[in-house]
Amino acid sequence: MRSLFLAIAVLASAMLASAGSANAQGGQAASESDGNPMAPALEAYGQGRFSDALLVATPLAEKGNVSAQLMLGSIYNNGEGVKPDPDEAARWFGKAAAQGDASAQYALGMLLEYGSVEGSSPEAARRQFEAAARQGHLAAQTELGMMFTSGRGGPKDLAQAAEWFEKAAGKGSSNAQYYLGTFYAAGKGKPRDYGEAARYFAMAADSGQPQASYQLGLMLQDGVGIGKDTTAAARRFKDAAERGVPGAQTALGFAYLGGDGVDKNDTMAAKWFTEAAVRGDPMAQDRLARLYFLGQGVTRDVAAALLWLTLAERGGIEDDTLKNAMEPEITPEIRSKVVSELEKWEAANPPASQGN
Repeated sequence: MRSLFLAIAVLASAMLASAGSANAQGGQAASESDGNPMAPALEAYGQGRFSDALLVATPLAEKGNVSAQLMLGSIYNNGEGVKPDPDEAARWFGKAAAQGDASAQYALGMLLEYGSVEGSSPEAARRQFEAAARQGHLAAQTELGMMFTSGRGGPKDLAQAAEWFEKAAGKGSSNAQYYLGTFYAAGKGKPRDYGEAARYFAMAADSGQPQASYQLGLMLQDGVGIGKDTTAAARRFKDAAERGVPGAQTALGFAYLGGDGVDKNDTMAAKWFTEAAVRGDPMAQDRLARLYFLGQGVTRDVAAALLWLTLAERGGIEDDTLKNAMEPEITPEIRSKVVSELEKWEAANPPASQGN
């Protein structure tokens, strides 16, 4: 799920960036001195004086000034100088959206989809995303593509999803480029074409999309749709691993373990397996268990090995070879210690609610 706060923060930044060209709307006359009645509010907002910004923007928003309505929506959503109030944010974004502002339509769609505000529903969110997308709003086009992909808020239509992703991808949306790459790789919504998949993953990865970096690394590792290059693959895995993608962390761990595209380094392998293991990746948990049992890249620790093997088994990994090798060394004390550690793990990592 995208971060709602970040989405609205980006909107606020865009609002500030366009302050110089903002014009009064909804019948609000422009100031003769600066041509923009929102100028003081925008200046205050940019300086973090949110109370002053709110004081200036509120009467303008009430008179229909779209820029003021956007500002109030951002302030109330992000809790800038006020208590966060998503419903109040939705009310102001709704007023600007009703005047046809694409940024407001997108922000309102995000609140209706992710914010649990009054009137929230996938159907209502999709309507707002579509209204913004038809005006060329890149993030809205990507969100709309995702809804067509999943069938959330309306019919599932992969061809339509691909069309919206393509529109946004062509204008530089890294997320849309990534999703379009997955369509080409899977042959869904687009004909299967690994070369096109690699091309879109590369565009998205070069713009900092971490999942695209991981997928491109896999293609480079195996030479699928692109020339095989284990060094470049490891570099892409590292890009994604440093941004917290568990699969990439596991892949980078294997690269260090085998010296594929990087210098063989058991300590670095253990580091990246650990990063992925604590994020719940079963394969990383299994490999980390092996390293602890062997004392490879880490200090040998049979209890730690049993802990990670148990977690890996819960994730669906079966490793009878390791399990049988460990069994003679498992004492009652070690089992007791692992039970205690598992309880701590479960407390810190509760299962996701079935309703989500």
